[in-house]
Amino acid sequence: MAANDIKQHTGEQIILSSGRLVLNSRSNDVYLNSKRYINLSAGDKVTIDVGAIDSDNEENMFLVNAPRVQFGLDKNGVAEPIVKGEQLDQIITQLMEAISTYTDMVQSAALTPGPIMSAMLGPANSFLKSRFQQIKYNLDNFKSTNSFTI
Repeated sequence: MAANDIKQHTGEQIILSSGRLVLNSRSNDVYLNSKRYINLSAGDKVTIDVGAIDSDNEENMFLVNAPRVQFGLDKNGVAEPIVKGEQLDQIITQLMEAISTYTDMVQSAALTPGPIMSAMLGPANSFLKSRFQQIKYNLDNFKSTNSFTI
């Protein structure tokens, strides 16, 4: 929301204006609710701190519960899915294992002379092609369906 949007509002509103504002709850939570938007805007940066930096408490987290999360503005580029680290790790591991197995099969074939070598390379090539097709089928699994970045 731009500053002009605040000035153009014609309904009921409360404006707090001061050199500094502090909202503090000593014994419970703080809630901000809105029918439409909650806008945070700052001239330099917006920070969110949750718990101590060196805390081992798993409850200390910044949780975003939304059907879609986007980092960056559309005007700066096309939103791309964020990579899911564990799924990407699995796919890269599968690729490395497939290439390693293929290399072993080709190396064994290279030690075998003549037509037997050709007969051994066929299954090696079929194996690699099959594994790559399986991996390709799972490629979309490492892309988030609701977290995007520009």
